[in-house]
Amino acid sequence: MKTDTHLHEQLEAMIGQWVPVGESGGRRPRVLDLGCGAGALSQRLFDLGYEVIGVDLAAGEYQARGPEFIAADLNDAAVVDGLVDRFSGSVDLILAVEVMEHLRSPWALLAACRRLASEQTHLLVSTPNVGSWWSRVWFFLTGDLWGFSPESWTAPGHIHAITVTEMRGMLRENGFVCEQIVAAGNLPVVWAYNWKRLLLSLLVFPLRPLMRGDKDGWVLCYHAKLGA
Repeated sequence: MKTDTHLHEQLEAMIGQWVPVGESGGRRPRVLDLGCGAGALSQRLFDLGYEVIGVDLAAGEYQARGPEFIAADLNDAAVVDGLVDRFSGSVDLILAVEVMEHLRSPWALLAACRRLASEQTHLLVSTPNVGSWWSRVWFFLTGDLWGFSPESWTAPGHIHAITVTEMRGMLRENGFVCEQIVAAGNLPVVWAYNWKRLLLSLLVFPLRPLMRGDKDGWVLCYHAKLGA
């Protein structure tokens, strides 16, 4: 599991609320997990009773047992078109968890999700919270958003820092209604990782009431469905 602390547990709770197992006419709800990585979340959902199709470029890293796996480059428009042709209108949930920031065109992926989705399909997208209180401090000190420094371009491969305004706009322009934004990941208000971060978090703490927007959580999770 290569993710922020507690994120998968938080996602499981959200998914269980939006797409409960046992409420799809007796069949297993179908989940398309785009950019599934090693398959930890795919495995978790499969074990809970979902039918899961994991999609990722790195076939050699996939370790889940049970979910179907499709090796696919989500930067390749022709490959994505193939996924749309195969699964359009047949999935209950589309996941794009910690993948948008790695892609050359996040907009294109959301456009593909629009073609994949039916009116009943739920879309769950997560991105690093570039407006978190820590990212704001880091930007003040370095001029870079947390997780999007020059080194991050190659490892872990973060090439797009997406704000809430941008994500809301991309969802809207691709026909989705954003129903909920949930801050997730375990970002403490007072971060005692080491003495430097502890000191910075204590200095920033009195300014929290002045901070607007989504200042908590390492990750923002966007729950959306197609508009009327």
